[in-house]
Amino acid sequence: MSAPIPTRLRALWHKLPFPEMSVLVLALFIIKEQFPFSNFPMYSNISEEADVVYVSNQNDEPLAMKSLFRTSSGTSKKKFNTELKKLTNPSGRNSEDATLEERQKAGKVVLDALMADLERKAIPAGTVALRFHRRTFRAGDGGVGAIPSEMLAEVNL
Repeated sequence: MSAPIPTRLRALWHKLPFPEMSVLVLALFIIKEQFPFSNFPMYSNISEEADVVYVSNQNDEPLAMKSLFRTSSGTSKKKFNTELKKLTNPSGRNSEDATLEERQKAGKVVLDALMADLERKAIPAGTVALRFHRRTFRAGDGGVGAIPSEMLAEVNL
């Protein structure tokens, strides 16, 4: 005679290598995509392009943004993208389709905002101008390639 069902289930439960994880996986499979159980799709489609913004001197030599402005390149990129969206979204366009003129306007706004926080004593000797750049990197079959830097704004010191 076979053992009762609860006894068989208990035996199966003890044989599972990670019983709690198995229950969690089963529950998430049933729940599907409902808050707070998310599948985090932002990590599933990584773009083949990545861009970075930075500040250089008049000779296009990159400068340390943290010491000059007390902010990072990442924060400046977010500000740049926000300004670019303000310029492109009213016409119903994606900011990735922005014209050079629109990118330059957004770059000027960001550089002007950065200048308000400029640490004058951190400016390297011989620097007479600051330039705001955007550079895009593309991944492909041949590895990662860089598109030449795009100077978007300049301020003389």
